[in-house]
Amino acid sequence: MSKNTNHKLVLAAVAGIALAAAAPAPVLGQDSPTDVKCYGINSCKGHSGCGVKADDVAAVKMLLGDEEFKSQFSKTKTHSCAAHGSCGAKQHILNWTKVSADECKASSGIVIEEQDGKKIAKKL
Repeated sequence: MSKNTNHKLVLAAVAGIALAAAAPAPVLGQDSPTDVKCYGINSCKGHSGCGVKADDVAAVKMLLGDEEFKSQFSKTKTHSCAAHGSCGAKQHILNWTKVSADECKASSGIVIEEQDGKKIAKKL
């Protein structure tokens, strides 16, 4: 190889290293900006998010109606964190987990939004 070719290869390698070093690295465990709190799809406490409040339960009851809520989430209790969340939808307990909006929709999950200071549940 000529001296000129070696020089170009070294410059290209240095440029590649510099670009890689300048790019922000993804943080493991960090949520994507498109993740949503999806209610009613998680399995057990290790996968549930912290906190289901009374107004979250009320919003989902309003969406589903009393009978459907009872058939799906009859054992739901409000709680402040995942350790108190017990198991999820398969055990008839309303919890949430963060997933992409597409995954929430595909799993028939529910999202809760706040509108005019009131929580409103909707299916995606």
